[in-house]
Amino acid sequence: MNNLGKVELHLHLDGSLDLKTAYHLAMERNVIDESWTMEQFTEKMTVPSDNPSLEECLKCFDFPIAIMQDKEALSECTYTLIRNLNDLGLIYAEIRFAPQVHMQKGLTQDEVIEAVLDGKNRAEKDFPNIKTGIICCCMTYGNAKINEEANLETIRAARRWLGKGVVAADLAGAEGLCPMLDFKPLFDLAKELELPYTIHAGEAGPASFVKDAMDMGAWRIGHGGHSADDPEVMKEVIEKKMTLEVCPTSNIQCHCQPSYEEHAIIKLYRAGARVTINSDNMTLSRVTTHTEIDKALTRMGFTEADIRKMTEYAIEAAFLSDEEKAELMKKI
Repeated sequence: MNNLGKVELHLHLDGSLDLKTAYHLAMERNVIDESWTMEQFTEKMTVPSDNPSLEECLKCFDFPIAIMQDKEALSECTYTLIRNLNDLGLIYAEIRFAPQVHMQKGLTQDEVIEAVLDGKNRAEKDFPNIKTGIICCCMTYGNAKINEEANLETIRAARRWLGKGVVAADLAGAEGLCPMLDFKPLFDLAKELELPYTIHAGEAGPASFVKDAMDMGAWRIGHGGHSADDPEVMKEVIEKKMTLEVCPTSNIQCHCQPSYEEHAIIKLYRAGARVTINSDNMTLSRVTTHTEIDKALTRMGFTEADIRKMTEYAIEAAFLSDEEKAELMKKI
């Protein structure tokens, strides 16, 4: 699989921390005390095998987020993640995170983004074979008004850093607690500011949420598996050449898909949808880009030719210039 698994479009920073780095940072910041073993820490940083739902899975992010509340931790966690991606042989990755959740000790969203970009820039200098882009996530916690101003600030901040390492915005969190279209003001602003964006939709929520995300102008869809439940929505996904950022293991762990063998990505790809395979949360889910591809080959019925096509879809949908995409295509 040397030429497979080279691109990641859907990867959460806080769900993909390097365990050794996070362990030491947590100790230094009194998130844990000296009695904690690495084994205890690892267990706390991963989704349990009996996880009951997406909502419970999202609670697993509280621990890594607590570690990243200062500039040094944010920078170091970004640096070590990119180092690990480079070690896996990736040539391009888009790493996403929500600036607003890292403000508990007084940082502004701009300062949070600046710290993440510091880690990105240091890593790309040390590991020139990999290129990365940063996606800034708005968050959904229920009623869209709860944190609307923080979300609008995420859009504004992402635009200020666009072209300086940030490549797009996103909407993440607990899908389905309120109508997707309640978040339209965020993406109206993004359009006004000419800021690209992807939107989590159709992960736990219904196919109609994917339709709503497309209607709001999403450039890509995060997950999108449930678009296969509605023939009309699936048809629109295919006709609009909407790229889906699918994360098989995460979907199964969160009970959004029944199994690898019955995952909606199979139906979607066979019907002509532009699906891509991603890891979502490498640490929380105990996966990598390569283990996800191995599952696709051994349990989902895909061939290496299928995976290559999905990699091409990923490059074509990346938040990059045409020249940068052409360079990536040469590398695969």
